[in-house]
Amino acid sequence: MDTIILKGKYKLILFQPPKIAHYLTSSNRSQPYKLTYTLSLPPDSAGFGFSIPETSPGSYYIQRSRNNDSILVWLTDSSLYARPDIKTLVRYPFTDTTGKVVQKQDSIHMRFLLAKATRARPKKKPFSVTSNLFSGSLRPGQQISFNSQTPFGTPDTSKIRLYEGSGATRVNIPVKFIPDTLNSCKMIMEAHIIQGKNYLFIADSGAFRNIYGNVSDSSGYKITIRNNDSYGKLTLNVKNYEGNRIIQLLSKDEKVLREAKMNKDGKVEFPYLDRGTYRLRVIYDLNGDGKWTTGDFKKGLQPEPASYYYQEINMKEDWYEKQDWDIGEQNVKTLKSSAVKSLNRQ
Repeated sequence: MDTIILKGKYKLILFQPPKIAHYLTSSNRSQPYKLTYTLSLPPDSAGFGFSIPETSPGSYYIQRSRNNDSILVWLTDSSLYARPDIKTLVRYPFTDTTGKVVQKQDSIHMRFLLAKATRARPKKKPFSVTSNLFSGSLRPGQQISFNSQTPFGTPDTSKIRLYEGSGATRVNIPVKFIPDTLNSCKMIMEAHIIQGKNYLFIADSGAFRNIYGNVSDSSGYKITIRNNDSYGKLTLNVKNYEGNRIIQLLSKDEKVLREAKMNKDGKVEFPYLDRGTYRLRVIYDLNGDGKWTTGDFKKGLQPEPASYYYQEINMKEDWYEKQDWDIGEQNVKTLKSSAVKSLNRQ
């Protein structure tokens, strides 16, 4: 996001121009069975290809990012990932010295120093699984997800139980696990869970496993869905601007928590907010692409402007906050401060 210098006669905007050159930014083998490649820019129609010469198609599989600008390769053949050096071929768009984008192929050796073999038979490490379910409380409508450091195999649902209630009155609730379409290390659990009820989740040893044969330890957690009155709700009446805009709800340290896209004045609601301090930012989406666009030195283009709500928002439990926001008046943060200052009243 841009920085605006307020002192002096002229306002100076500091920004990073967009990347225009295509090239391979990194290649990494962080684990014997895990290869990662990244590009500077999405490849568009040129594509981003990968192969390992003289290997069978089932010895690995490829996981691509949403924009296809990174490739994560999971090696599934133990004889393959036991090699300390694996030759790989990567094909990607590359900007040459004349500025022309060509298709380039690189031969990249992916090395990993393997531990020395010992006579003792190595023990398999437990398959570690984390979940937002384990926090004990869920937000209404929140997706239940399970995450790991290695790809999931098919869960053994006979070893997984979800109960509603407790003691003799508890009822077994059916569950269904669905692999995430982009991330093989993520699994979504579907179950009919409602507010005002208590639940118990139990996973026996071996309920979850990865593609390398490691299995999870047993676990058990009590779960509730928090009532509406344990959250705050923020409603904004956004006005005094014509055109596309993106309204962002930020944490106190300016991490984007939620955002809403608008093309005219009106109301924006952010429900189910935890107690705490929030900030608000608007991006004036001049080109209508639904995201903030930086400037371009060569084309003489400034970045899309952004503005902050003039104060922080403090939310409490069972709290309804309603604010008018005149985004026709632009505010920016002052240097070395979280305070904001109006650009309209210099």
